[in-house]
Amino acid sequence: MKTVGYAALSPQAPMAPFVFDRRSLRPDDVAMEVLFCGVCHSDLHTVRNDWGWTVYPALPGHEVVGRVTAVGAEVTRYKVGETVAVGCMVDSCMQCD
Repeated sequence: MKTVGYAALSPQAPMAPFVFDRRSLRPDDVAMEVLFCGVCHSDLHTVRNDWGWTVYPALPGHEVVGRVTAVGAEVTRYKVGETVAVGCMVDSCMQCD
């Protein structure tokens, strides 16, 4: 699915609209429409590669509030239409796009 976010393409580049593809939902996934997203000082350090590990394009913003648009077959806690939030302590396995 085509998705638009704001991304930096390099440490010097200003953030700009960026189109990317999302993978299909897995059985334990929750898809959401982002309504609000905080961009904090940590995000700015990431965009500018101040810590030396940024992978570009970088799409900052890790404190998100939105509305559930779809759920995987194994999801029982959330329903389509509910308001949800994603906190800042979320990690990735770094094995998939």
